[in-house]
Amino acid sequence: MTCAGPFAGGGRMLDSSHKAAPAFHPVHLTLFIPDLLLPGGMESAIADGNTAPLLRRMFGRGELQRFPVIDAEVWLCQAFEVEQREDWPVAPLTAAIDGVDTGSDYWLRADPVYLQLQRHGTRVLAAPALTLSDEETAALTAALNAHFSADGITLTAPHATRWYIRQNESAGITAPTLAATAGRSLPPTVLSGSRASYWHRVLTEAQMVLHEHPVNQAREAHGLPVVNSLLLWGGGRKPAVPGRHFTEIWSDDPLATALAVQSGADSQPAPASAALWFGARPKTGGRHLITLDRAHQALRYGGPEAWLKAVNTLEEMWFGALWGALSGSMSGPLKELVIVASGPDACLRCTLRSSDTLKFWRRPLTWAAISGA
Repeated sequence: MTCAGPFAGGGRMLDSSHKAAPAFHPVHLTLFIPDLLLPGGMESAIADGNTAPLLRRMFGRGELQRFPVIDAEVWLCQAFEVEQREDWPVAPLTAAIDGVDTGSDYWLRADPVYLQLQRHGTRVLAAPALTLSDEETAALTAALNAHFSADGITLTAPHATRWYIRQNESAGITAPTLAATAGRSLPPTVLSGSRASYWHRVLTEAQMVLHEHPVNQAREAHGLPVVNSLLLWGGGRKPAVPGRHFTEIWSDDPLATALAVQSGADSQPAPASAALWFGARPKTGGRHLITLDRAHQALRYGGPEAWLKAVNTLEEMWFGALWGALSGSMSGPLKELVIVASGPDACLRCTLRSSDTLKFWRRPLTWAAISGA
């Protein structure tokens, strides 16, 4: 299987026993930054001269490829060559790193969410906006399991914000991913498939159970978002993960971590800065993937001003040092930098090599041009 979309061309396939490149091998780095691209119509609010000028220079000098919009979970699955079956099988992958024995059963994510009624629709608040405790999680899932015991539905919650339903047979639904819904308006059609009506009934009953639950009453009294629904998505059986394009994955994303484990790559939490990454990475080179969610969390839960601050922080903590490594002004050696930036309207892939830093005649792109407006 060949990786499609914005990952295509992201690096050669590594031998499954390959853990580290020889000492003379330079570093290839892919940065995946969801929601680095603004929604259409918002670019005019950005002061280009003051917003991440170095990043705009990098986009101006690198090799750009544009692709249709892609969700973060879909990009990660494609990067590791995981096939979509009935749906993208995120649930069995993340359940495995949450300590669940997935076996050959069908797994469905049933994440706790707060559906917030607004003037123009219903906004979905999910992790990390909920910050549920283990005690709250245990109480809520116990109430739901008691209600659905006659239906044979049991929720397993090994993590406060990642809940699961195990099925012997396929759930018979497809659903938008978490990245497609979190912090956004709930789409008109949430579930589709042969058993969509059944699972819509399950969601309605779950909402009734959660509505008057003491946990939610206590959270509301303290001004915290309540758990008033579940987000069903990511169903499937544990898939093969044949992609071997990275030697090291640096990420706080549970799916990225799960894919690293299944592919045999090393995995570490995402560093706070490029300087910390340069200090922590193996000195033997290799192909690295880093996922950064600062812009995603800011745009979905904070709005344009929070996004602006997040992008400028990324500039300060990441892009300056990476540009220096490419241009040879600091140790690396960084042979190639690939920035994959997604947004609600498009996806962009920028490939930068050392020679690109010398192309002074290429002007920085405006944010409108970057976002394809």
